[in-house]
Amino acid sequence: MVQPLVGALVVVLGVVALSLWVLDDARTRLAQRRPVVVTLGRLTVDRPEVWAALCLLVVVLFLPLYLVARGVDQG
Repeated sequence: MVQPLVGALVVVLGVVALSLWVLDDARTRLAQRRPVVVTLGRLTVDRPEVWAALCLLVVVLFLPLYLVARGVDQG
């Protein structure tokens, strides 16, 4: 009975760690005047805190989106 709990805890900690990395990386890029920005319809995600929150809530969708968006030179 303990193993499923440990597995769930590892997944949650991994998601939190990834979200904190996104927050740090997005803040660093913003400070370098290279913000990570994506627009989906009428929704524009451009703030580090929003990126981190979205990755925390919907990691399966927004973490890959963040990684793609950060690779695009906003130039």
